[in-house]
Amino acid sequence: MPLEDRYGLPLSTTSDEAAAAYREGVDLMLAGWTGTAETLDRAIATDPDFALPLIARARVHAFYQQGDLARQKATLARELVTKRGTERERSHVETLALAIEGRLPEAIASTLKHIDAWPRDAVVLSLPLGAFGLFAFSGMADHDRARHELCERVARHYGEDWWFLTMSGWAMTENGDVARGRAVTERGFNLRRQNAHAAHAVLHAMFEDGSIDAADRLGAMRETG
Repeated sequence: MPLEDRYGLPLSTTSDEAAAAYREGVDLMLAGWTGTAETLDRAIATDPDFALPLIARARVHAFYQQGDLARQKATLARELVTKRGTERERSHVETLALAIEGRLPEAIASTLKHIDAWPRDAVVLSLPLGAFGLFAFSGMADHDRARHELCERVARHYGEDWWFLTMSGWAMTENGDVARGRAVTERGFNLRRQNAHAAHAVLHAMFEDGSIDAADRLGAMRETG
């Protein structure tokens, strides 16, 4: 039986340890939480020919403006996935690599095509979402609406997934549906409290609806928690 990620997508590794570390590393990355790099490094060390933790690690390097390291790992992941990878994994690696290289129009086109084929690939779906996603940096005037519509399109594939609720609610808030957005984001946050992106999204909604005292309490809790 093939190993899978948390969303039920097959992984091209035979190592239970590498698959487990990759799943954990992805969750940490999607939550914006500490330990992401170290966990992905463990997956890479356990199975050096497994391309997905390598491209995820490249993305973490990109978050920290470590461009050379990000591009080096993206290049290696491209090489590895052609030798041992499914069609989905090849598309996954290529889409993330395009984003890492700053090739925004190509990355957006590849993302949307990929999501049509594999809507539960959360790592790829994460690329256009959030305040620092591809849509926000694309120059499109209606990027808030685009994020919301994308989330609505794939919502049936995610149900009560903590990450998706966080990002979908955030998109609602930024698109002007603040009350619904806050409620959805808080649902996701309550499912996984160790989630910096959710805290950020909830604070956005609180400031938008005027809940300044609640925002201050949440901010204080995050600082001391």
